[in-house]
Amino acid sequence: MASAANQTSRPSSAAAHAMSRQSSSGAATPSTTTDSGSTTPGSESGADEVVATSTVITEYTTRPKGSIDGDDAEDQEAASSAPKVAGQTTTVTHIGSKELQHQIDKDGGVHLKPQQSAHQKKRGKKIRAIVSFKPRQSRLDRFNEEAAKDPFRGFYTLFWIGMGIIMLNTFYTSFTNTGKIISLTFWTLFSKDAIVLAISDGVLVGSLFLCVPYAKGLKRRWFRYAPTGLIIQHSWQALMLACVIKWARYREWPWVQSGFFVLHTLSMMMKIHSYLAVNGNMSIHYHRMRRVERQLEERVLEVEREAAGQGEKEEKLPESKEEARQMQHDLLARAWDRAVRKSKDEANAREGADALLEGDKVALWAQVDKQRGMGAFRHRAFRGSLTRSLHPDQPQHTHHASATLQSPENGSAARQRKDSTSSQTAQEELVRDPHPLATHPDVLISTLSREIECLREELMSVPPHLPEGLSPSEAESAGGKDKRVCWPDNVTLANFWDYLLVPTLVYELEYPRTKSIRPLYVLEKTLATFGTFFVIYVITEHFIIPHSPSPETPLLQTFLKLALPMMVNYLLIFYIMFECVCNGFAELTRFADREFYQDWWNATSMDVFSRKWNKPVHSFLLKHVYASSIAGLGMSKTLAMLTTFLLSAFLHELVMAIVSGKIRGYLFAAQMSQLPLILLSKVPIIRDNETLGNLIFWIGLMAGFPLLNIGYLIY
Repeated sequence: MASAANQTSRPSSAAAHAMSRQSSSGAATPSTTTDSGSTTPGSESGADEVVATSTVITEYTTRPKGSIDGDDAEDQEAASSAPKVAGQTTTVTHIGSKELQHQIDKDGGVHLKPQQSAHQKKRGKKIRAIVSFKPRQSRLDRFNEEAAKDPFRGFYTLFWIGMGIIMLNTFYTSFTNTGKIISLTFWTLFSKDAIVLAISDGVLVGSLFLCVPYAKGLKRRWFRYAPTGLIIQHSWQALMLACVIKWARYREWPWVQSGFFVLHTLSMMMKIHSYLAVNGNMSIHYHRMRRVERQLEERVLEVEREAAGQGEKEEKLPESKEEARQMQHDLLARAWDRAVRKSKDEANAREGADALLEGDKVALWAQVDKQRGMGAFRHRAFRGSLTRSLHPDQPQHTHHASATLQSPENGSAARQRKDSTSSQTAQEELVRDPHPLATHPDVLISTLSREIECLREELMSVPPHLPEGLSPSEAESAGGKDKRVCWPDNVTLANFWDYLLVPTLVYELEYPRTKSIRPLYVLEKTLATFGTFFVIYVITEHFIIPHSPSPETPLLQTFLKLALPMMVNYLLIFYIMFECVCNGFAELTRFADREFYQDWWNATSMDVFSRKWNKPVHSFLLKHVYASSIAGLGMSKTLAMLTTFLLSAFLHELVMAIVSGKIRGYLFAAQMSQLPLILLSKVPIIRDNETLGNLIFWIGLMAGFPLLNIGYLIY
């Protein structure tokens, strides 16, 4: 809550003139003092309850356009010849909170906003970094060096030999009994209406490209991401899911087609949700950066008025709008050049700090036009990175630097910065796109420049080769190696098409890539996909369909007949999805992070299993559901975890409802039962005995598949 005292006018004096800075547009710039000792009734202080308050007195003066300002004698002399205008004092009292700051507009309006702590400023970066990408190989890939050292790798060979023997025995038995090597009952199921299914899936994928004009609209600010963009995004996703469900029911597809279509739809919905959410948040950072850039330019004009050429006499009035804009541009350019020189002098004067700006080779890089927005030119001119201190008492201190400034004209290295030592190494921030005014002696200019640097970092791709938690010195040594993709340069059809093919559900501006595509590797994964699918077909045709549950068959008999073949099918489907298909698309797109799963077969509890068996979905839920619920909705970790489980269970039940045509809730209950099972796994006798925990996990998994089959088909 804020209370503003009546604004009182008084004559402008030289002291007040020096205290408050005036922008070239005539807007008032406040100078504030704070008194934090005030109290009001309602807090606990002695016998009486009082609430701590902080009173901020903002003193500012208003002068007409064209008036000058400065701290030196020439500015004061020029000010004495300018007409005197009434100054104003505003008292703003923050009641019940010490973590507020205020801003006074040109018209005198007061806006309050909370002061962000260092933890709050880092929270957005932590959410983005919660899912990191780095070059990794899948566990079962034969090119994985760690897998090649596995002492049990011979059992994998034995497994496939066993599958081959089962296939031969099945073919022989089928031929002796029916005269056919293999039955075609299952073939009639997934071949039914196959052309319509392919067309429907193509229309689904084609509709996803509407994400690109959506992101372009955010760039051009046709609408804001919050709340308009969020409403459009979630309405579109809900409509897409409803149309897919309606179409699948209308076509009366068997469970194979309907299951594939719905699962593919859900995976594509997760993809576009991540794409829209990441681009939406980056649009917020981008437009905020542009606002700060305009504030910085106004402040530079304010401080460097002498260099702008208005210190002695009025310039002639412009005759047209174009001439006025050109005069304003020239004025800003001269003021900016002087500010850059001051920033360079300040950096040179610091003990133990090398100057970022040096010579004339980076003059073009430091120009005001080149420092606006997110241009690729700056990244070509500045190769490398530096780290700045986040210590609150030294906001403009630069610790380490490892950067190469290149001439924008010839591209040659201008200088290789070396590491410098500092006692404050606890809090550092990596800067890959520094601002030339970040070391300016004016506190407001340097603060705004530092904020622009932070926002630029948010709008750049995370270095894909750097693991999470990398120290600044290590990051600096590799800072010039990454391909820097910046928002909104990524908003293209080519980038979106590449994202659709990359086997991940979490969008990032750039991913780690391999050097080349191995055609033989792609062929190997393709043959493995069709070969494994053929094994699944045979098991389903001869060991599952003949034993489909019916009311006449004893429940125990059906359970025992289905438990092992369904478990084998589950393992083979897992192998096709995450080892064959994902690795195949990863090779085609040169996607280097191929850890699509971990050793889930060694899981000792259901929470370990859920984290390891499906890394793409787990990463999506972790970033866009769990972490976003905590950061965006203020949920506790427990409530966010419960929300994540509820969403996952609901989607699993939705798939089963579409496939079976029944709403029973069995799979939803099975998913939610993981919560008590997780608590059970924390019992000391199970937690301390990994073999017992793994045994309970496998028994639960093997029992679940036939029981769900029986439940949805009979009851």
